[in-house]
Amino acid sequence: MNLWDEINAGDFEDDPMALLIEIVGLSTAKKLVEVFGGDAFYFPKVESVIRIARNRRIYKEFTGYNHKELATRYNLTTRYIREVVHEQRRIKPKTKEAQLNLF
Repeated sequence: MNLWDEINAGDFEDDPMALLIEIVGLSTAKKLVEVFGGDAFYFPKVESVIRIARNRRIYKEFTGYNHKELATRYNLTTRYIREVVHEQRRIKPKTKEAQLNLF
């Protein structure tokens, strides 16, 4: 048995690791330490993560002519809607059903 196996949650009572262990569990916390130990790790804000899903939804709802409607629905400017659509096209272009049937 190695020393790593002897580590338990009680070893971190007054340490920031205690919160990590409480949230993800000891086993997962150990894995995170193994992978990211010694490095600074950035966690994005919730708003940034939600923005990804919002932009994907905007692109899905985009018909080509409804910039203003989407801007109103999502409380954004029409210019920003155009930017979202442009960026989403770059990431994942829409494929038309008719094109799929050709192959």
